Amino acid sequence: MPAAVVTGAASGIGRAAMTRLHADGWSVLGVDLDEERLAWVGDLGDDAESFAADVSTEDGNAAMVARAIERFGAVDGLVLNAGIGTAGPLESQAMDVVDRVFAVNLRGTILGLRAAVPALRASEDGAVVITASISGMSGDPNMWAYNASKGGVLNYARAAAIDLGGDGIRVNAVCPGPIGGTAMTKPLEEHAPDLYEEMRSHVPLERFGLPEEVAAAIAWLLSEDASYVTGVALPVDGGITASNGMMRPRFGA
Repeated sequence: MPAAVVTGAASGIGRAAMTRLHADGWSVLGVDLDEERLAWVGDLGDDAESFAADVSTEDGNAAMVARAIERFGAVDGLVLNAGIGTAGPLESQAMDVVDRVFAVNLRGTILGLRAAVPALRASEDGAVVITASISGMSGDPNMWAYNASKGGVLNYARAAAIDLGGDGIRVNAVCPGPIGGTAMTKPLEEHAPDLYEEMRSHVPLERFGLPEEVAAAIAWLLSEDASYVTGVALPVDGGITASNGMMRPRFGA
């Protein structure tokens, strides 16, 4: 049974990825900062385990990889999904907030892969999926810190794919669009319905995505079906990036 580590596993895309991979026959270690929010992992069975770690630290990443090897004997798949968002004016947003966004989103991704490379190299089919964002492919109003961090994540995935290809390790990125039911979109759904509708109006498929739809893309990129796919940035965005942005989609006849 292959084994995977999933960061940011407490909710949203991370939780959906854990659930999907487990259903596909993987042993899974779910990592998040708050272990109480990982209590649900126990419901998956004996081949699933939760682990509390701060992915912005070297010690946290080393510990999660060590625990996966201790528990499952290997790390064959790595889903670097942990991420946080922020919004604010370019000239005045607090830099401690900006620093934390980069620490989790970009530094955490770099440290997570570095910690796992020896185990992935030892696997016959080591594969990594990094959760980037369509916000790493283009800009958003007042989200410059998030945009910059995810842009870095995306190009890091490409560079890592080149550097690790000779070791048989594949590295790809998924780039979600607006995904409902996540920590970043729930506040919009509950407290900013006008903004939520504005975002939905730009999606050619006319709806927000589901965490399970991103998890399906992650599962495919980790699978043998994607054995010749590496260095790819796969949008899971309902068609948003198919548009040049000049006009909104005109729904209906």
